[in-house]
Parts: sequence; C-alpha cells; structure tokens
Amino acid sequence: MIYESLKSGHSESASIDVTGGTALIGLSVATSIDALGVGLSLGFLRSGVLVAAVVVGAVAFLVTGAGFSFGRRIGASLGRWADFIGGVVLIGIGLRILLTHTL
Repeated sequence: MIYESLKSGHSESASIDVTGGTALIGLSVATSIDALGVGLSLGFLRSGVLVAAVVVGAVAFLVTGAGFSFGRRIGASLGRWADFIGGVVLIGIGLRILLTHTL
C-alpha cells in the first residue's frame, strides 16, 4: 500500500470495483481466514456456535457498512495518502503482534 501510494503514476481518480471478479474472491478468502481463526478459538472454548455466529455476523456486517461509509468520505478527502496511512497502520499492527509474541 505504501509503495502504491508513492508511485508517480498513481491516479487519485482511479477506482477499483471490488464487487465482482477476482478482487471480491480475494476479499472473501481473507475474510474467511479470519472467520476460521475465530471459529477455532470458539471451538477450543466450547462456546455455543449459534449465538456466537449471530453476534459475530451482525458485528461484522455493521462494521463493514461503517467502513464503506467512512472509506468513501475519507478516501475522497485524503486521496492517495489514505493508502500510505493504511500501509503504515498495517505495518504497525504487524510489528506489535510480532513483538508481543516474541518478547
């Protein structure tokens, strides 16, 4: 994300349609991997699957909707800097997880 935001040919008006094709499949696989982790954790805790699935699904739906809404507004005002900031945040999260589990 950082590399893409700093490329000289980066177009601020370029838009990627994630509602179909390979982009949608990629996002679906990434989300499913997260859901697998949650499912495994709940399975180890021997939690009730119905209540957990409904709560996780409802929260994921609401947060995804909020992300779309805020993403449109923030993306329009920040442009390519949103990619840069997103990349820095992801690197920070990754470093925190790495340091937390190795120290």
